[in-house]
Amino acid sequence: MKEPIYVTFASKIEEMITSGIYKPGDKLPSLRSLHKKKGLSVGTILQSFNYLIDKGLLVSHEKSGYFVNNKVEKKLLPPATMPLHVSSRSIHIDKLLRQLPLEGSGKNFVSFTNAVPDNRLLPYNTLKRAIQETSRDVTGSYLGLENRNGNTILREEIAKRSWHWTGNTHAGEVIITNGALESILCCLRAVTNPGDTVLVQDPCFFGIMQVIECLHLNIATIPSDPLTGIRVEDIKKVCEELPVKACVIVSNFNNPDNASISTSDKKAIASLADDLQLPVIEDDLYGELYFKGKRPDTIKSYDNNGWVMYCSSFTKTLAPGFRIGWCSAGRFSYEVSRVKSMLNHSTNNMGQCVIVQLLQSGGFDRHLRKFRTEMQKNAHHFISIIEQYFPEGTKLTYPEGGVYLWVELPGQINTSDFLAIAFEHNISYAPGEIFSSKGDYTNCLRLSYSSLWETKVEEALIRLGELFSKPPLQK
Repeated sequence: MKEPIYVTFASKIEEMITSGIYKPGDKLPSLRSLHKKKGLSVGTILQSFNYLIDKGLLVSHEKSGYFVNNKVEKKLLPPATMPLHVSSRSIHIDKLLRQLPLEGSGKNFVSFTNAVPDNRLLPYNTLKRAIQETSRDVTGSYLGLENRNGNTILREEIAKRSWHWTGNTHAGEVIITNGALESILCCLRAVTNPGDTVLVQDPCFFGIMQVIECLHLNIATIPSDPLTGIRVEDIKKVCEELPVKACVIVSNFNNPDNASISTSDKKAIASLADDLQLPVIEDDLYGELYFKGKRPDTIKSYDNNGWVMYCSSFTKTLAPGFRIGWCSAGRFSYEVSRVKSMLNHSTNNMGQCVIVQLLQSGGFDRHLRKFRTEMQKNAHHFISIIEQYFPEGTKLTYPEGGVYLWVELPGQINTSDFLAIAFEHNISYAPGEIFSSKGDYTNCLRLSYSSLWETKVEEALIRLGELFSKPPLQK
């Protein structure tokens, strides 16, 4: 669906800001002059400016005009990248997760751990109409048991969407699952046996490590740079020295460090998978949540012989409770489908039918445009607070998509030790060590900005920064 004119114009201004043409503090041309030069209505230009104000890029001064926000300029350094260390080991992340207090409850509790979208940011009325429309099916087909590969129409709609990221997905290789994590589990189970080695990036989402542990697999890691992602040379080196049976790679907005892989490296990884006949499981859960430009491409976009298994979900963008995920399994479609069938036969039929309604009506894309803006605004709010209230020497990622910030605190602070203290203040976050198979990142934490920005969230984030800044609490 074509984006609104004001968004297109705002994106052009944003590009001029990020490229340095307009610098922090610079004044933008007046509404009238832009109206004459660009042929756009004053209302459209004003809407563009307000859109950029919401995103934290512009500020308005009464009777003076619109200016680039002085806080646009990046102030903090990015978190450190671990060196490459080639080894394979078993993993025991689940025990650690059970020992740490990661979630609380109550109306005053603020979770920076949970990355599920706040219900108030979901398209409630659109979802309600889609559910009603689905329930009007007089045949009652939505009440039946779907086949193990999933709803045929939904698989076709997903295949159509792959063209948005220059993909080549076909409905016949799409398998609907209970969330992206089940997709990853099915793909890994289809191509590995207990004791095999799986390569992941470091830091790595703890859920992926839980799957690896559950399947009794060993893990090898390659470092992820917050700015550039992983290096193809590191994949080659590890595969030369270890019997790697599969890779799990987050291509866009990695959880937790928000790193993305360049198009050239995505092409190189697809080519390497083909050369080595190495199954690559691509987790692209956050690819739709980009903040500027167009939807990023994927490794799967350049997969010519089916060695890349692409996994994604509607959980983080649309309806968390439906648990509708999917994978495009390439040459492994039959094996992945068989594993899915053994696990639970099929995925919620009603949820699949509702998602079909939302895709075909355009409701999903309309929601995505609003949701992306809210996430970018939230990221700006979080960054401003962190820059102001977190300890001197804090390092930070500046996201271009997704729902996470990866924060590195001065080395003497162990974020796991602060969890109990944070809980006393009705705050939770994800400590860095749960994103490592080796116990690294003890002075890091991941913060989710997927909640509705409100006073209690702002106050909780300020309080968290103050807690980390108090010398008596440091270890």
